[in-house]
Amino acid sequence: MEQENKRRVIAIVGRPNVGKSTIFNRLTGKRMAIVHSESGVTRDRIIAEGHWGSERFELIDTGGICSIDNRATTNEIENGIRQQAEAALDECATAIMVVDIEAGVMPLDREVAGILRKRGCRVFIAANKSDNPSMEAGAADFECLGYPVFPVSALHNRGFEPLMEAVIATLPAFTREIYSGAPLKVA
Repeated sequence: MEQENKRRVIAIVGRPNVGKSTIFNRLTGKRMAIVHSESGVTRDRIIAEGHWGSERFELIDTGGICSIDNRATTNEIENGIRQQAEAALDECATAIMVVDIEAGVMPLDREVAGILRKRGCRVFIAANKSDNPSMEAGAADFECLGYPVFPVSALHNRGFEPLMEAVIATLPAFTREIYSGAPLKVA
């Protein structure tokens, strides 16, 4: 789908346990997504209206992508999570790739970045868990993935202003029909 035909949809993607659901909850202003230290808690896409200042958009939380080189595994749940993440990428105009600044660049981060390169959406990296200013320097390590990097802390609500200003600037113009009369989505 061409960029100009997409709606104001932002997909949040990344490997497991980097804070995707915490960021989703922060941007929706609600505790809709379950946040847990165990991997694989988010399996299906969760879609809600997000907001930043006066801007509104659809926000999609996805489960963690955990297979390398697009290889199918024997684990049906992992395959289903990846399919749900790819469906979210088909719908979005912009993606926020979440990484863990404490862990540094991992092979699965490179895998997710490769998937995003093939999708045709704008991408911004949220280097999450940057809980204090001294940790922000680690965000530069993620520049090797080829996208603009923003250190953030979903837990402490740090660093979201520059990230969201950049993200909002890439979204299609707001039109009322995006939200009015939209079909109900049921899983």
